[in-house]
Amino acid sequence: MEIFLWGLPPERRLPLRAYQAGFTLKNGVPINYIEGISLFEWMEIGFNTFYAYREGETAWIYAQALRFLRQVLGVSCISVYPYQIGKDNEEAIASGAYWFYRKLGFRPMRRELGRLSAVEEKKIAARPGYRTPAATLRRLAQGHVVFELRDATVGAWDGFSMRNLGFAIQRRMAEGFAGNASKMRQDSRERLARILGISLAKWSPIEQKAFDNFALVLSLIPDVAHWTRQEKNQVLDVIRAKAASNEPGYSQLQRQHSRLRNSILQLGSS
Repeated sequence: MEIFLWGLPPERRLPLRAYQAGFTLKNGVPINYIEGISLFEWMEIGFNTFYAYREGETAWIYAQALRFLRQVLGVSCISVYPYQIGKDNEEAIASGAYWFYRKLGFRPMRRELGRLSAVEEKKIAARPGYRTPAATLRRLAQGHVVFELRDATVGAWDGFSMRNLGFAIQRRMAEGFAGNASKMRQDSRERLARILGISLAKWSPIEQKAFDNFALVLSLIPDVAHWTRQEKNQVLDVIRAKAASNEPGYSQLQRQHSRLRNSILQLGSS
């Protein structure tokens, strides 16, 4: 078995998250495709094994893919999209995909779905031959499931969603800039440059784009101006790493900035 992973060129990258795509060869034959999108220690993963190979050690191969992504991106909290377990995906419902992940140690991130899963597990244990009804599987597929490694903070990312950051930026644009995105980006850039005490004149266009993307998010954090000089310098290192030749180094620097991590986690948590 061989697993191949690759990232995106700097000009095509996501604003905050690091991206890795890949596929697996078994005896030289492609059997799946993979994507991992990470922020600090949290990663969302998409994994699809082609139908003809789904009974060929799929769980073991999936575990090796996660192991590889952890080595590359340093993640410890791995979540799976609801689609993968059956949301708007009847093929996953028919295959009982939820239980594939549950048997590997994944748990629902939403409490009410965790309670429903526990009820189903008791039924399975008590009644040989019991199969979870499709309607129940559809309910279980309404939220992410997550696997937390030993060094993860259990439950820390349960309420987090990237769209919450987007909504917060849109509210600021509507309330403070009358919906003018260009004006907001310029204001955020100038404010962050003043706070960090830098000039962007010698930064490359890709570095400036990364700076602007971070400025939008950091403009939502009230106390950035009061961060220590070391914390501000670390932010600069993180931003410039976003425009570097590959993203694993960016992921490592992200994880080392606990104040940045905690602030963004709070902003994106419901």
